[in-house]
Amino acid sequence: MRAYLKAAFQIRTASSHAVRICIAATLLLLAPSVWAESRQCSLSASAAKRTPGPISTEDLIRIRDFGGVGLGAPSEPFVLSPDGRTVVLQLRQADPSSDSYCTALLIVPIAGTGNPTVLDDGGDVVAATSSRYGISGLPLGTPKQVTIRWSPDGRFLAYTKFFSDRSEIWIHDFVRHVSSRKLVSNVDIERLAWSIDGARLLYESRPGLTEARKAIATEGLSGFRFDGRFWPLSSDIPMPPADIPLVARAIDPSSGAPEAVQEADKGALHPDADRPAGSTAFARLGDTMAWSAPSDDGLFSPAMLHVRAGPKVLPCSYDACNGIANLWWLPREVLVFQRRAGVDGSLTQFYAWRPGRGRPRLLLATTDALFGCREGGEGIICAQETSASPRHLVAVSVRNGSRRVIFDPNPEYPAAEAGIVRRLEWANTAGVKTYGDLVLPRQYKGDRRLPLVIVQYESRGFLRGGTGDEYPIQTLAAHGFAVLSFNRTPWLPEVDHPVGEDEYLRLSMEDFADRRNILSSLTTIIGQLDRDGVIDPARVAITGQSDGAVTATFALANTGLFSAAILSTCCEDEAMLQQSGESYEDFYVRMGYPQNHAAGKEFWRIGSLSDADEAKPVPMLIQAASSEFRMGLATYRELKRRGWPIELYVYPDEGHVKLHPAHRMAIYNRNIEWLAHHFDLSGSAKR
Repeated sequence: MRAYLKAAFQIRTASSHAVRICIAATLLLLAPSVWAESRQCSLSASAAKRTPGPISTEDLIRIRDFGGVGLGAPSEPFVLSPDGRTVVLQLRQADPSSDSYCTALLIVPIAGTGNPTVLDDGGDVVAATSSRYGISGLPLGTPKQVTIRWSPDGRFLAYTKFFSDRSEIWIHDFVRHVSSRKLVSNVDIERLAWSIDGARLLYESRPGLTEARKAIATEGLSGFRFDGRFWPLSSDIPMPPADIPLVARAIDPSSGAPEAVQEADKGALHPDADRPAGSTAFARLGDTMAWSAPSDDGLFSPAMLHVRAGPKVLPCSYDACNGIANLWWLPREVLVFQRRAGVDGSLTQFYAWRPGRGRPRLLLATTDALFGCREGGEGIICAQETSASPRHLVAVSVRNGSRRVIFDPNPEYPAAEAGIVRRLEWANTAGVKTYGDLVLPRQYKGDRRLPLVIVQYESRGFLRGGTGDEYPIQTLAAHGFAVLSFNRTPWLPEVDHPVGEDEYLRLSMEDFADRRNILSSLTTIIGQLDRDGVIDPARVAITGQSDGAVTATFALANTGLFSAAILSTCCEDEAMLQQSGESYEDFYVRMGYPQNHAAGKEFWRIGSLSDADEAKPVPMLIQAASSEFRMGLATYRELKRRGWPIELYVYPDEGHVKLHPAHRMAIYNRNIEWLAHHFDLSGSAKR
């Protein structure tokens, strides 16, 4: 499960859900175009249907989303038109009653005048898979993200659609107001671009996957030899290898007929090739280049700002010139850049700077999350999430940093009903700083101690349900809980050289240094909230998905802090390595996990809940995906036989992150009801 936190996933297709076109009649106007898929869901009068009151699980589950899940997703939340006047995005909305999603491809004017327009449906919402441990097709579960590309002249819009058995390329013609399908592929379209002259549409896919799957099927006729290709948690046949190459191809945008890929097309598909080595952001203005790049190969080296005008280097030695996430050239040789600052990058900042002419000028500093930003005319266009408001589009002024909302896909969401949110920053016993957001019931007056629910493990942006979105923070607060949205404490090894990922993972496992660091932060803040009279220390629950679940079970095995636990994934023990396959086990052994049973007794006594004989029994709820529940069966059996009050629910057709709307709603509601049952809310202690 640690690997899901550390890996940068390559996404491919898996299971899918029904899809219809999202149209909010109060918000959107139909374009005068031919519908590619005549399926639509009416969201008219959705605001009027809502019963006034606290934020409910229904409010959260029906939020209209765009872009990837979370803030670290590699996908683009929107694409800006060549003239900088409009953006295009794919909208999706869950419907738990039908266990389906609706989708829409929207074009949004950035001027803030005029309504967004629906161009087409967005295809199916398809669960993604990942490549890791040398194999592909691992069930990740987050929605696969479409790719959208404007033609250089702005007349055409190319975009992908995904279905359970295929992917497709479509093109919308803004002159003829028509969307048409140009290509069907039985493997995913992973990259899309226009040739520099706009005459060809380029794409990349892995056609070798088809042959690899056929070879596996043929091999099965005589039986598979068990080896590192297996992922036993979810499949009884080997997975295709992860190194199947991408192949570049081209089509005629009018007919969809194959075209020859030319040498110049490689640069269009991979525009980063001519950037400075190691650069993470890049912008060019004539012969002046600006880029950010880490100072060395270390995993945690900050991205430093570099500027070069022809042969002349223009140094930026100010504190603001590190941690650069993005940058853009504006008229009059003004460089605007975005950076992360504050405790563990908790702040987003924008600066304006004329290289060689004084220090950068701060435009904006906020705890709100702004990401996927692009330069658009007079401002920087970004997706934004606040602690109380779901994702929306804003324009950031390059003059004074003020923000203007361009598009809010959820105008009826009751943000005004949100609980009290307090940003907390603190240091653990080792002096390592971290942060989190404490969410309290809206009417809380500080007159009683509340039961506390810990939700992990990122607390930037909209406080929805934590990583994996299974713990409805605002609804829990509305039911009378204090909720701490906890941002995972950073751990840095005490070494005098840059550390790569492999070495970092090994060092983090020495005496469980990383886990002890996180546990120290949780112990510190729980103690502080107890001393402040906010929480009842006898009613503290910890929850977690993936890496957060490992933190939760480590805490239960090594402290008596918690009186209840809910896990979305479970659990680390020796059986987990046995059941997950040789490639997965080899990865963990390289990290420092035991190579065999004899070597692991002391390790698992500390690191595994099922081997922690002295752990305090507490009520435990496990809500696991069908692709992962086997990982927790040994722990479930051991704790149940010891007398722990433990329940396990399994959700079919789910990956690491659960996607079915009906399942997500059931998980939300069961978590609330379970916590309310085990923490008597009527007995909240007086201060």
